[in-house]
Amino acid sequence: MGYGEYEWGGLLKVLGVLVILIGVGAAGYVVYLSRSYWVEALVVFVVLLVLGAVMISRGGYTRKQNTPMGRVEDTTDK
Repeated sequence: MGYGEYEWGGLLKVLGVLVILIGVGAAGYVVYLSRSYWVEALVVFVVLLVLGAVMISRGGYTRKQNTPMGRVEDTTDK
């Protein structure tokens, strides 16, 4: 819940950017190989763009508050 979660959120953002860059490169390479495969290149690009965007949105740099073991929060019913 502390430092590890903070680091994994940042790593997820970096990997999301990497996935988007790989998508751009893969789509460009498919189009470079043959101009007739532009639909497949567009599909590859869109899929990896969406995957990268989801990874970026899920990753976060915020740390959760650490609570001591055995602590009981006060609850009130309203």
